[in-house]
Amino acid sequence: MKSNITTIVIALIVVIAIAGTAVYVLNNNAPGGGDDITKGTLPVFGNANDDDVIDAKDIELLNKMIAESIPISDYPFSDANRDGVINDADIAIVNKIVAGEETEVIFVDQFDLIKSNFHYVTIDYPLKDVVTQNADMLLMTVLIDADDQVAGFVANIENYPNEFYKVTHNGVSKQVGSTARFISAADWEGIKNLDVELHQKGSKIGAIIVHSEAALGDYKDDIEAAGIPIIYLRCTDPVYSIDAGALLGFLMGPDHAKKANEFSKDCRQTISKVQEIVSNIPDKDKKHFISLCMKIYVAENKSQYTNIGLQAGGIEESGLEGTSSAKLQDTEAITKYNNKIDYMLNCSTQDCVWIEPADLWELGDMRYLEKSTHFHDMVWINMSMPVPCRVMYAVSIFYPDIVSRAEADDYLQKTVDKYMSYLDNTVSDGDFDVKTDMFTIITYQDYLDSKDDPKPGEKVVSDINALLVAEHFLNLMDLSDYQGIPYTASGDDQEAHVYPTSGKYFLDVKLFNNPKFHYDTKKAEYEDKIGKQSSMGGTYLRIEVDTGLTEGIGYYVNTENKDSIGSMYYTGYYKECFIEIHLAKKPALSQEDLENIVNALWGIDSDISALEAANRFDKTLLDDMDYPPYTVTTDSDAQFAKIACKENSAGKDYYITYDCRSDALVNYMTERQEYVDKIGKDYMGGIAIAVEKNELDDGYGFYAQAIRQGGFWMFKYVGVMDGCYITVYLRDSDSPFDADRTAEIVNAIAASIAVS
Repeated sequence: MKSNITTIVIALIVVIAIAGTAVYVLNNNAPGGGDDITKGTLPVFGNANDDDVIDAKDIELLNKMIAESIPISDYPFSDANRDGVINDADIAIVNKIVAGEETEVIFVDQFDLIKSNFHYVTIDYPLKDVVTQNADMLLMTVLIDADDQVAGFVANIENYPNEFYKVTHNGVSKQVGSTARFISAADWEGIKNLDVELHQKGSKIGAIIVHSEAALGDYKDDIEAAGIPIIYLRCTDPVYSIDAGALLGFLMGPDHAKKANEFSKDCRQTISKVQEIVSNIPDKDKKHFISLCMKIYVAENKSQYTNIGLQAGGIEESGLEGTSSAKLQDTEAITKYNNKIDYMLNCSTQDCVWIEPADLWELGDMRYLEKSTHFHDMVWINMSMPVPCRVMYAVSIFYPDIVSRAEADDYLQKTVDKYMSYLDNTVSDGDFDVKTDMFTIITYQDYLDSKDDPKPGEKVVSDINALLVAEHFLNLMDLSDYQGIPYTASGDDQEAHVYPTSGKYFLDVKLFNNPKFHYDTKKAEYEDKIGKQSSMGGTYLRIEVDTGLTEGIGYYVNTENKDSIGSMYYTGYYKECFIEIHLAKKPALSQEDLENIVNALWGIDSDISALEAANRFDKTLLDDMDYPPYTVTTDSDAQFAKIACKENSAGKDYYITYDCRSDALVNYMTERQEYVDKIGKDYMGGIAIAVEKNELDDGYGFYAQAIRQGGFWMFKYVGVMDGCYITVYLRDSDSPFDADRTAEIVNAIAASIAVS
């Protein structure tokens, strides 16, 4: 069943249509059209014979209709001026269209392609000085080489310099707004200012081109009152964008019509062959999928993102009716699709540049998707590719035995070479290669191959436990004043999280063989933010806090609006442990807050002298312990000190240690968890009873009577205060330990540190 698609695909197509999954024409009741997907139609009045061009054949037909009194109903698009009769006035209009001369042209746009609610538009032909809304509409003008007729555009293209290189360098087009999905107040001001500029040059805005009414925001009435035509084109739809490009090119005059028709015909030459191939797949073998957008939004069944999978021969399973999307509200929501799908298509606009797989697979939002049984079957698709290329890659995902990834790459390369050759100017060697110069799709295997990380099911060997790191942070940090409370820790030794009820903020801890790889990726992202303005007011500032992590970087912003809030991100790594955190607090974050957060992630070497703290401890509390007296010893730099009993014949060693080195944290977390696991259980014939942190920053241990060993009492404990880690291991054969006595010892340790 393998097809040599690369010999068929000679250029860009805007859609790959699969039989039975989409309707290509306006409607069987439309004024013109047909149902052959390989045949284009041009819904322009004057296109009497209803083909994909207005030419001498249309004039010939009009003359015949006049001579033979053929009714308009036989050829609905023959009435060029829509006055209800066919006469010389219609022929005059068509003659001007053929010659590219100025005239009024009436056509049906793509406002409603299902309900026969046709939107008739009148424009000054040839159409020029248009305004486009959204990035896909702008890209369509580039692909049909019509961006020279775009006077202004509303699109957030700052993050996509390569994709829109041609537009920003054509010397014609001007950004008048940046709102991605609709015309905002600021965008409308930009459009009005552009119209003034054009009038001063003797021109005007020829039309505003949008995807839907929603894209007009609150300004439809204002636009109509200003006399600016509104054209609705389905630029993102894998099916209707073919006719959208052909129609737009036609409206801009013969030269642009020629280019747009070439583009459209290239599309249709490929469609019929691919349609034939994929339509032969039995329903039982078709892949089931959902599409995602904005990382964690599930696309509804008629969304442009869902249509990508439909046109690739898949069966969608979103269970959502509509053309928009629905956000996953919590980390459990994705589980409704468990064992019901084969793939998740995650659609993300990332520009025509190379993206490291970790930049996507390690986003904080991935926690909303990780509980899917199909998480590793998710594939990222770059929405900066032309629409048909997105579909071709989707086919390669679903049915690699029909279309290989290499064939999809070859198809995109041919598309770029023919219709996006300007991308050569964006790379240093002057030859844009889609395999090395941009992200197309990224699979989980791509992610694993990009770094030295374990394969699924394998574990990173480390003395660090991810869950203990998360729990330590939660134990050490007072988050009561932070957004999203309460916070809880979850996970395992390899990967753990601290999440609030809201799900927006997080601490992620994960073990990697090469955590620096992930850190460097995040570091670049953070560095790009620092010094820039926040969308809510304020400037992103670097977090200037020392850390015990091998490397660490972060930024924060205290917003300046009336509902001010402080927000921060920080990331770093230590040995195999990679950490990232995002927290927010009202009304702002102080330097002390930032220090507390970073230190709770991984404290620095304490500036406390372990020796001095040990000497300050009230050793009279140890006088009744076994094997007195207790004396202090230390290491060479006084960062470690030990209060230990004298040597005894049994070789026992009982002690209190002070360790001010940050790497003591690993042992501290491990021992603390061992003690937590002992509480309430048998300990040499006695029951282990918990001892809490008391006046230390954090701590945990137990006391118990060793009945089977002769009845003596034991006290085991670990704690931390101001970065100084404490270990307690004491025995008393005569006097029992209890809550008061153990608390007295813990608080005496705290007092010995606090003096520092």
